[in-house]
Amino acid sequence: MKIMKKLSSALLLYTLAAILLYPSNAVAVQNIDIDFTTIPEVPHNFQPFFEGNQPAKVVLEVRDADGRLIKNVNVKIDIQHVKGFSSGQFLSTGFPYLEGKKVFSGEFFLKDGRLEFSYIFPIRGTYNVKIDASATEKAVLFEPTTKVFEVKVQEWGYQIRNAVILVLLMLGLGLFIGRVYARAKFG
Repeated sequence: MKIMKKLSSALLLYTLAAILLYPSNAVAVQNIDIDFTTIPEVPHNFQPFFEGNQPAKVVLEVRDADGRLIKNVNVKIDIQHVKGFSSGQFLSTGFPYLEGKKVFSGEFFLKDGRLEFSYIFPIRGTYNVKIDASATEKAVLFEPTTKVFEVKVQEWGYQIRNAVILVLLMLGLGLFIGRVYARAKFG
């Protein structure tokens, strides 16, 4: 009986010491929220010879149900391009090697619950960003969480303008040649 009292006292003392040394482990968070944003909200694709080629700023935050950042979180990020028509694209990107491929993968430790980095999206189209968040030993306890975000990357304005000009020139040339041939034949 004395041994049981000593064991239960030791267990109680151990539990109290653990709570005092690691207070964040004493409170479990059931629901977390992962916030993912890019600045600008709709980034542009990479253009090697264009002076305005700026990377997008990617911001990732892991928050508890009250909106506070959770400290000491492990995060795994995978960015994958969605191929062709399944992403709602009308035209191909012109880079079939990258279409539908994983273009970024990384594991990070978020000491203060926030990660910020610059990233240049290689081609236009839709990207799926899969984020897996899990607690570390010193973090607030929560269930490992996975969330998928969608990022649409658009063409630069000058590329769309140049494509429209090219199509109009080809249409005008086609009409001109058609008229020349029609005059020669029916002339």
